[in-house]
Amino acid sequence: MPESDALLEGVTLTQSTDVLRVTSGAPLRVLASANIGDDLALTRNIVAMSVARGQGASELEQKLHNWAIQADIHEPYVGLLTSAPSEDLIVVLESTAKWKVAVLFLADLLSLCSAGKTGPKEENALTGIDIIVLTDASLSMGAMVSAMVTATEAKVRALVESGITTRDGDVATGAPADSLVIGCLSKGERIRRAGPTTLFGYTVGRAVYQSLSRALQSQQAV
Repeated sequence: MPESDALLEGVTLTQSTDVLRVTSGAPLRVLASANIGDDLALTRNIVAMSVARGQGASELEQKLHNWAIQADIHEPYVGLLTSAPSEDLIVVLESTAKWKVAVLFLADLLSLCSAGKTGPKEENALTGIDIIVLTDASLSMGAMVSAMVTATEAKVRALVESGITTRDGDVATGAPADSLVIGCLSKGERIRRAGPTTLFGYTVGRAVYQSLSRALQSQQAV
């Protein structure tokens, strides 16, 4: 039986062998860089499926669609394809008096790249650092964008401070297929800015930094 945990009020995480599913009773406003649903504004479901490297993208997207139908998801959803094992999921929960944040983090660090330095290539197209940020705060579109930027800055800081480089010896800034999803319930405090020195941005940045640092320690120890 899949295990289910509450992330926010009305938002649960269900984890099975190779699929993570975030389900929300109320629609989540989303901004997503994802394999499926990257143009959605609202959704009740965010799904991450762990798949083997080297498979075709269209074939894998169809596999995810088939799973969604079997799981009774009959409405648009955000879907991530990742080569990171679902059991490697890291979850960080943070809260203030006015809002809560849940950060879900998966990473396959086998192949890293340096933005603007590593040349275009199709290999390892699924290797990525996948981040899902959920909150019950009411984020403006600008705040969702700046939360994405802040999360990315925190990801890069963790890589740089750990001295991680690409196979070519360049400073690593990420992986070839990084994904990032911001989802909010719009129930709590209205937030218009989420830069790194705002409370919300600081909270997101700290959670992402801690998650990637843990992932780096775990995968380097293998």
